[in-house]
Amino acid sequence: MKTSSGPPAMGDEATTPKRRRPAEEDEDAGPDLISRLPDDVLGDVVTLLPAPDGARTQALSRRWRPLWRAAPLNLEARVAASPYERRAAAALAAHRGPARRLALTWDAYSGGFPAIDGWLRSPTLDGLRELELHYRAPKWFGRAGHNDNPSPLPLPVLLRFSPTLRLLCVSCDWCRLDIPSAAAADDDACLVFPHLEQMTLKGVSIAEGTLHGILAGCPALRSLVLHYNIGYRRLRIVSKTLQSLSITDGHRDREGRFEEVIVEDAPLLERLIPDGLMHDLQIRVIQAPKLKVLGHLYSRDGISTRVFKGIELVSLSNALRTVKILALITGSDLDVVVDLLQCFPCVEKLYIVAFSGRWPSFNTAQHSNVPLECLDAHLKTLQVTHYKGKPSEVDLVRFFLSNARVLESIRLAVGVVNCYHKWVATQLKKLRPGTGSASSQGAKIAFENDRRGSDRVPVEHIHDLSLGDLFDRSVRE
Repeated sequence: MKTSSGPPAMGDEATTPKRRRPAEEDEDAGPDLISRLPDDVLGDVVTLLPAPDGARTQALSRRWRPLWRAAPLNLEARVAASPYERRAAAALAAHRGPARRLALTWDAYSGGFPAIDGWLRSPTLDGLRELELHYRAPKWFGRAGHNDNPSPLPLPVLLRFSPTLRLLCVSCDWCRLDIPSAAAADDDACLVFPHLEQMTLKGVSIAEGTLHGILAGCPALRSLVLHYNIGYRRLRIVSKTLQSLSITDGHRDREGRFEEVIVEDAPLLERLIPDGLMHDLQIRVIQAPKLKVLGHLYSRDGISTRVFKGIELVSLSNALRTVKILALITGSDLDVVVDLLQCFPCVEKLYIVAFSGRWPSFNTAQHSNVPLECLDAHLKTLQVTHYKGKPSEVDLVRFFLSNARVLESIRLAVGVVNCYHKWVATQLKKLRPGTGSASSQGAKIAFENDRRGSDRVPVEHIHDLSLGDLFDRSVRE
């Protein structure tokens, strides 16, 4: 092959590659349509990226260089003496604002709030819309007695963002943050968040009056998560905008345990998510005409029946008919399930998490004549999680196959060790009712691998109002 090392001839320019600027159109790659978008649209793209990725967009072309400094900042940082903290602090100092989101994580050894005070007072954060504060400690921290005096949350700094916040998350792991009353922080302070739509309080100590004061100051709140908090025994919900509510008691603490939630007036509430294994929490729903999703309700030795009947069933006669999706955690017998289904006559999807303890055997025949509207006309989907094929579990599934007239599918989540072909075939023979049974001969039975630890609904999905069925694992995954 003949080669030439000399310069190309005048007629060979077309065969010589040209150096192109990044923003210049390439006939082979096509035009750079993204860079042609208006600045405000590109700014929205940049602000959705984490701060390091947003800063890297400056290297794309001259067109992109000014966008990161002008787009609202999205910054996640861990407060510690590390190069990462210095880089995050430098990014905060270099950005001229405004800021859209700030997520700070710090631990029990980083000096408490003085370590993040400078971050929260930065002028770059003026107009902040989303604030996440994550306070963490090792598991032994609480057991060692370091958690007896919770660290206080400085309200004056937090209230600086109250006019603009849309999202607030205060989360503590293996430790406590104390949220003082506004009067204790500043006589002129006012716990009002006029535009707040989403709030999470996890692992905090907060007085009942302070919590209700904060909720009263959130006229636009749409989603609320209260998990593992102490300091209040009763929660009273009066909200014209709330659509999703998830609650958990602080059962790791003996004092200040959450005992009762009263949904007094919530015309838009669609989801009520008690987070599983709670100790005798009383739930009373007086006015929630759009309630569709409820669970997980916990039952053990009949406890859920007694606790759930603490609800004012007379006042709920209309609201209960709106519940279409019900989730239970139960280790009890069929009596509990039947009692609950009588309270929810229009349930279409039923999720049962089988308790790991031994289920007592029961006689399904005594329930065959119980009038259940949901079995006659509504129940279409049943899922049993942690299914092991015990006789009581087989009887439970057979009861629904024999009595649910419109049942379409049954999903049984089992451990991997059991989910093999021969075991599944044996279970199918046990589950199918006799030929004389009236109901769901055509219902499909499917076995799937059981993923332990996935029963609880993730907080991010509770806040996602676009998700209709929070308990369907296929939707969550």
